[in-house]
Amino acid sequence: MGQAWVAVRVFARSLLIPLVAGHGSVVRPLPRQAVDADQAPWASGAVPEPVPRVSLPNEAGTWCPVAGASGARLGKYSANLAQSCFWFSNGCAIGCHACDGSTRGPEVGPEKRKVCATPMNATLCDERLRTVNTDAECGSAADRYAFTPWRAPGFAPVFDACGMAGGRAAGPGGHGAVYRNTSHAKQGDLGSAVLGALNTNTTWSAGDTVEVSWAITANHGGGYQYRLCPAGEPLNEACFQKTPLPFDRSRKQLFRWGGLDGTKAWFDGDYVSEGTNPPGSTWVKNPIPRNDGFTGAGFAPKCDEVPDCRTTAVESDCLCSGMWGPYNLEIVDYVTLPSSLAPGKYVLGWRWDCEESNQVWASCSDVQITAARASK
Repeated sequence: MGQAWVAVRVFARSLLIPLVAGHGSVVRPLPRQAVDADQAPWASGAVPEPVPRVSLPNEAGTWCPVAGASGARLGKYSANLAQSCFWFSNGCAIGCHACDGSTRGPEVGPEKRKVCATPMNATLCDERLRTVNTDAECGSAADRYAFTPWRAPGFAPVFDACGMAGGRAAGPGGHGAVYRNTSHAKQGDLGSAVLGALNTNTTWSAGDTVEVSWAITANHGGGYQYRLCPAGEPLNEACFQKTPLPFDRSRKQLFRWGGLDGTKAWFDGDYVSEGTNPPGSTWVKNPIPRNDGFTGAGFAPKCDEVPDCRTTAVESDCLCSGMWGPYNLEIVDYVTLPSSLAPGKYVLGWRWDCEESNQVWASCSDVQITAARASK
């Protein structure tokens, strides 16, 4: 992986990090969660609010990563992602029956790590696949993140397979994002209940290998999986777990800056298929390294910015790199569709199980799947 990008700089400001969530969203195909892109302020394509500063703990604002596939540049946000990165489940631990909506965790001390009475033991112990506190012996008192979602990929409960607006119900208390209510959704709404089909002009053929991508704002490590559910069925975990999509491991993962024709960097992914849910399904480690909250700081090349931002990104409210960037970076994967899929409308689900927090992000995108191509 080292040859893919310049080494990440480490900054000694970790104690000043605002307590925000890991915010991520699918970019391609466009997710249902981007339905509010037609409303102000996102419809303008400009930044809706200033990037949150350390003086605003727990306030995530109402901004999401730039959709790199759109080629958004020069500090402009792509309007089409809107609040798509604000759909997630908060307070979710492996083995628990439900998320509690409030604990971001884990807290210091083994007695405070558990968000339910009967969490399960971690199934992912390999330090090469873990993303934080990797020196701790698996399951020991020092293993503070043993109950977070990535430590048993797919086993943590969620509020909804398409996420909850803001990650928790409306009202005071707890961690989670502040979702700006629109005519489409409000804080605490469930994605599968309020988000209707969104035309993405995406048609795939059964058996094909297809490109998918996502973008990240703040990084909480962990890993993710793509899966499918027929559009006419309830969009719940049970449905999505029937069709997890395998990654095409003959192709490398890809970082892409600046849109489809932008700069590309290929690298080997880190995959796991043992101790996962569904059993034997493949997940992939989040390839963005944890660097004390400054997600992507030090990446090269950076997206287009004014000269001052190129040299002082971490210290200023620059839009492309530094504390919450680089916003035009896409994480690109290639997944293979089962050749046995019946033609029809499907929903592509993306689930990101964090390790540094008890949070699970979700996106749901509409796709049309045609019959498998005839063999030559």
